[in-house]
Amino acid sequence: MNLLWSSTFTAALGKLSPQEQKQVKLTATDLLFDPKGNGLQQHRVEAAPGFWTVRVNQDVRIVLHKQGEQTLLAYVGHHNDAYRWAERRKLVPHERTGAMQFVEVIDSETDFGRERMTCRGYVDLPQGQTLLLEPDLPQRPFAGLGEDQLLDVGVPRDWLGQVRDALSTEVDELFSHLPAEAAEALLDFATGGRLEDHIAQRAEPGADPFAHPDAQRRFRVLDNIEELRAALDQPFEQWAVFLHPVQRALVERAWKGPARISGSAGTGKTIVALHRAAHIARSDPAARVLLTTFSKPLALALERKRDVLTAAEPELRARIVVRPLDQAATELYTRAFSQPNRATEAQVRAAIAEARKTGLGGALGEAFLFEEWTELVDAWGVADAESYATLPRIGRRTRLGPQQRAAAWGVFAYVREWLAQRRLVTWAAIYGALTDWLERGGDLGFSHVVVDEAQDLSVAQVRFLGQLGKGRADALMLAGDVGQRIFHLPFSWAKLGLDVRGRSHCLKVNYRTSHQIRVAADRLLPPAISDMDGIEDGRRGTVSVFDGPEPLVSLADDAAGEQQAVADWLRECLSEGIEPHEIALLVRSEAQLARARAAAKAAWLDPYNAQGVAVMPMHGAKGLEFRAVCVMACDEDILPDPARLAAIGDVAELEAAYETERHLLYVACTRARDRLLVSGLAPGSEFLDDFKP
Repeated sequence: MNLLWSSTFTAALGKLSPQEQKQVKLTATDLLFDPKGNGLQQHRVEAAPGFWTVRVNQDVRIVLHKQGEQTLLAYVGHHNDAYRWAERRKLVPHERTGAMQFVEVIDSETDFGRERMTCRGYVDLPQGQTLLLEPDLPQRPFAGLGEDQLLDVGVPRDWLGQVRDALSTEVDELFSHLPAEAAEALLDFATGGRLEDHIAQRAEPGADPFAHPDAQRRFRVLDNIEELRAALDQPFEQWAVFLHPVQRALVERAWKGPARISGSAGTGKTIVALHRAAHIARSDPAARVLLTTFSKPLALALERKRDVLTAAEPELRARIVVRPLDQAATELYTRAFSQPNRATEAQVRAAIAEARKTGLGGALGEAFLFEEWTELVDAWGVADAESYATLPRIGRRTRLGPQQRAAAWGVFAYVREWLAQRRLVTWAAIYGALTDWLERGGDLGFSHVVVDEAQDLSVAQVRFLGQLGKGRADALMLAGDVGQRIFHLPFSWAKLGLDVRGRSHCLKVNYRTSHQIRVAADRLLPPAISDMDGIEDGRRGTVSVFDGPEPLVSLADDAAGEQQAVADWLRECLSEGIEPHEIALLVRSEAQLARARAAAKAAWLDPYNAQGVAVMPMHGAKGLEFRAVCVMACDEDILPDPARLAAIGDVAELEAAYETERHLLYVACTRARDRLLVSGLAPGSEFLDDFKP
């Protein structure tokens, strides 16, 4: 006999008290050992064929569905709620797709489109005439869809009429009653998408309906006690169990080369990366996977999620190593050569300044020379004047003639010698040495590498990863969003040996950010963004799976006014049950942190408490998420950052700087799940003109 469980069970479990959850876990564990439930008090739900309840305590009941040799953990709740839930559902395979679904019974609570505005008004006109006014009635967005169209996307037959009759004011409520695949398709259609893009896979005759990709969004077979305990211990972490069919296909695909998973903020790229790492380790007992990202905080977050995902599989967890990429490179460099003595940015700038004082560099400024060194010479490992003279200056918009290049190389040769005398190495040099070492047969120590937040990889890092990808076809997967690139100028991955063309997929379902916040944030970016290899990531067709309040923009006359507005907003968030640690106040740079902390204190929140409201620069929030976010200090003279623009060595580079500043605001806004406030001093950042509808 098989024991399965449903996402509806997980969601309901998370709403119970900790003591009730503990009792449910004990009862569910008993069911795993004996799915027939011998010794447990079970009762058939007479009004719901196939459904049974199991007594947990005097009030709490687990709802089971039994069919043949299968027992499904379907729901859990207090007595009346549990029975009402079961009586309003049936478990059946969809007639067209074959996917197992919970189908709600239609009653007065789910009778859509029946209420109509019937009030009329009259207006007296000259010469005794009267005009009858009919009220503006809501539209029926799905009225024109045919039976086959609706069945093809997973709408249950019982609900065809309800879908067609639903008013535009009722669609959000309608979606909450439909299977996820049907709701997702209709939501996309209602917001301008194509229903044809969501036609569900049809199962083969006799196939297990629980094995259908859409069924696996919500049902899972439990194989052992460790898996059950891990799932019950993490009722809120449904991502660890239930995947969208598109995500699952990307995770399990046998890739024939390096693959890239893209998509706007909140579309589940990190989840795909985590599951990919686990899938590789499960499929190959000899595999060792490096799961990496660009910063230590993000690596810690990945490590926590890895532990959730592999809670029932400690041996698997041991073979998935999580490191920031720079730390992994440092450890490898130390093993291959010695402990690196890394050059700092300040030291490089000092070397350039010394070179200029000796008369090198001609009329070229120090800021320009530093950018040229960082983005081109050091990044691409240029070692001599001849190579620099012919180097394509990708991403650099200022043209340099032969004499200017010769003058610049005099400075760069000086810097190279300056660093060598002090035995200093840059990050680019570290990665360059490792790339050469791997090419000569060096052993990385990992069979596979999965990279999260890959859009901000440097030139040297991409070349290093490209060398790793040559070992085996499926060795490398990268997840990232070009629209969130905030650290480097764009460049071609393919020219560095990391070619993902033909193996790049853009996710379109947003799980983290409400529809309202996503739509507003997307206005900051173009509808489609192409990388330097011609791969286009389109924002069109992306749908959010939930709604929320409209994001707010508040511009005050002075800092005190902004502080008060933000404090009021914080108190409102708290009154709605949002915990302090679920809130973030983000600013452009450390210079504005005092403004954010003052607002937190005005709302009686401690900005220095690690468990309290998060206060940080926008860069530090990259990859994180919060229920509520306030992006503060979006002033005209703060965003875009004038200091960054002033440091640009050439006017021609301003376009790239503006682009990354805009990306930075997008990153900050999309850290919010439910509530977003953007504040500043009037007239506000020029970017807010695009943010507003």
